[in-house]
Amino acid sequence: MTDLALGAGAYRAGVPSTRERLLDAAQHVVEDDGWTAVTMARIARLAGVSRQTVHNELGTKHALAQALALRELDRFLAVVRDRLRAADDVVEAVRSACEGALELGERSLLVRTIVTSVPSEQDGDLLSVLTTESGEIVEAASLVVRQELLDRFAPLPFDDAELVVAVEAVVRLVLSSITRPSKPAAVAAQEIAWILGLALEGQTATRAAAR
Repeated sequence: MTDLALGAGAYRAGVPSTRERLLDAAQHVVEDDGWTAVTMARIARLAGVSRQTVHNELGTKHALAQALALRELDRFLAVVRDRLRAADDVVEAVRSACEGALELGERSLLVRTIVTSVPSEQDGDLLSVLTTESGEIVEAASLVVRQELLDRFAPLPFDDAELVVAVEAVVRLVLSSITRPSKPAAVAAQEIAWILGLALEGQTATRAAAR
């Protein structure tokens, strides 16, 4: 798809917000030509708006990287919610959710473009949002997972603080496996769920001994 084609006809089927059009344009550039090819002028041309509109909606290029990552996170969380709600056992639910997220990470062109780019093409922004600056992503994902686990499987043998730690550990392991994959999704998911299972067993035993 050429820049001209995207700008001329990609949005006729619906009426997305200006911000969504800009993010769509930016993602198109990243997936086709890499992050270094993204400029506010090119995004403006693709979306058919002024450069000032791009700056008003997205701010800096780094803020654009964050917005793209958070929008992609919504797709991942939809899969995670469905997987957690479909299982009857908490460990199996987490295993299935992790596997679904990791499989989506393998299919996501945006994620694969980010993590497979050579260092000179990464420009620091996109990769750092998923690694050294991943706090917002981890927090947003952890909040969703905690709530789903409590809604589906309460009571759990964790107090509130322990659940925060356990869920954040799972989320960080999944994110690490997405950005630096070393095993098949099913294997990585099974190992992450096994670790959570050990934590659950340990806390259950501790609670029982304290009675």
